[in-house]
Amino acid sequence: MKYVESTLLPGERIVCEGHPSFWAMGPRITLSLLLMIWGVIIGTMGTSPISAVVFFVAGLLLFGASLLAWWTTELALTNKRLVANFGLIRRRAVELPLGRITSLKIEHSVVGRILDYGSIVVAGAEAPAVTIPGISGPVEFRRLVLLAQAAEEPVALRLVA
Repeated sequence: MKYVESTLLPGERIVCEGHPSFWAMGPRITLSLLLMIWGVIIGTMGTSPISAVVFFVAGLLLFGASLLAWWTTELALTNKRLVANFGLIRRRAVELPLGRITSLKIEHSVVGRILDYGSIVVAGAEAPAVTIPGISGPVEFRRLVLLAQAAEEPVALRLVA
C-alpha cells in the first residue's frame, strides 16, 4: 500500500484494503506456464531451438505481466475517501471522496462468484466510471464503502444545515 499510504491526509486512516485475487489471474498464469512447458518440450526434442526459445520467453513475459499487475494494484477505503491505484507503465490512480461516489458496481463471472473475486466499477459525480479489475471479496468491499458513506452522511448534513 505504498501509494495509498503516501496520499493519506491529516486525520485520515485506512478502514479497509482491497486485494487483487490470484484466481482472477489464473487463466493468464496457466497459459504462461503452458507456453513455458511447451518451449521446454520443443527444446528437448531439438527440432527447432528458436521456436523453443520464443515459446519459453513468451510464457515468461506473460507470467511476469500477470505478477506485475497483481503487485501494482492497490485499493483502499479510508474514513474520508476511496483510493485506487493500478498499473505500472500506464498508471491509473483514482481518489474519490465518499460523498462523491454515486455508484459502486460489481462485475463478476460465474467462476468469479464461486471463487469470490470480481471487478469493482466506481462512478463518481463529475468523474467517469473506473473499473478496478480482479479484486478479492468485492461484495464485502462494496458493503464497507456503503457503510462508510452512511456514517459520513449525517456529518455532511450538519455542515450544510
